[in-house]
Amino acid sequence: MLKEAPAVKVPLQAAQTVLSILRRAELIDTELKLGRTDKILTIPLKQIPSNQIISHIRKFSGSATVKKLRFAETARRPRNLVEAVKSQIPSNLLEYLPRSYDIIGDIATVELVPPIRPFAMIVGKAIQEINPHVRLVVRKLGIVSGIYRTRNLEILAGSGRTETEHREYSCRYVLDLSTVFFNPRLSSERMRVAKQVGVDENVVDMFAGVGPFSILIAKMHSNSRVYACDINPAAVKYLRDNIILNHLVNRVIPILGDAGKLPQEGVESRANRVIMNLPSKAEDYLPAALNLLGSEGTIHYYTFGWKNESVHDIKTRVQNLIHEAGRVVRIFSFAEVIREISPRMVQIAIDVQIQ
Repeated sequence: MLKEAPAVKVPLQAAQTVLSILRRAELIDTELKLGRTDKILTIPLKQIPSNQIISHIRKFSGSATVKKLRFAETARRPRNLVEAVKSQIPSNLLEYLPRSYDIIGDIATVELVPPIRPFAMIVGKAIQEINPHVRLVVRKLGIVSGIYRTRNLEILAGSGRTETEHREYSCRYVLDLSTVFFNPRLSSERMRVAKQVGVDENVVDMFAGVGPFSILIAKMHSNSRVYACDINPAAVKYLRDNIILNHLVNRVIPILGDAGKLPQEGVESRANRVIMNLPSKAEDYLPAALNLLGSEGTIHYYTFGWKNESVHDIKTRVQNLIHEAGRVVRIFSFAEVIREISPRMVQIAIDVQIQ
């Protein structure tokens, strides 16, 4: 399709200089293609330049003419899913498109509500069109479940394995989305926790997965020592790989096993900090976390709550559990909703200092 626009013609030998002048003035219409012959470059403009800019161009090019011409439009990637699929999906269904999706390495993961599922492959291809680096688009089937924290996936677009390498805060994580749990939306939460770690701390990451909390902490704090535990053999296999990949051998200690048995399995009861990123089972594992702490320390406790449930009530419940285990809460230093799980449920992070 051709579109009319103001344009300036300049000799090719002066093209780079003239393009620089016009870019600084933000006059080039980047949605239109440049015209070129053996001797002349024709540059589409958003508007006719001022006399001062025209004089400036002529100073470097020797000659420059400005007039309206017709240009071919440049191919532009769609900016969002609605733009990408509006010609392929009935307009009354566009409101059901996902508002967001996650990209982990070169794989995009998306959830689709029932009305839009018949068009799942169209949505998958659209995500790739918007994100050219995405090799594979998969749909999440069901919820994360089981002791290994996995979920089934359906390939919507692309090809290849569900293994990828994800980068986050200069850390590298190899993982397979079909066999391990990984949530990129917790990246800022991982950094928030990592920044709190002090000098020479012993940290226990009870549900480490492939290591996003553990590896970030060890990278940021060279004197820290992190015990990283998970019950999923696939997760611990990738955890070991990621420890090597990030040059953290002997600073992150991988442990395959049940986090509830860590106090009896060689992890000394002198941790300064315990991370409990298993919201669905937080209450069950809190006694074990308390047994891992020394005389005092911090627990990073994660749980789910209903949207209409107050954070204060959840803190009270956690405090009662800690008291029942024979320990004392010194202070809750942080207690906030960190993300929405569903229209009715949220995830809450609580930092509690114990003595």
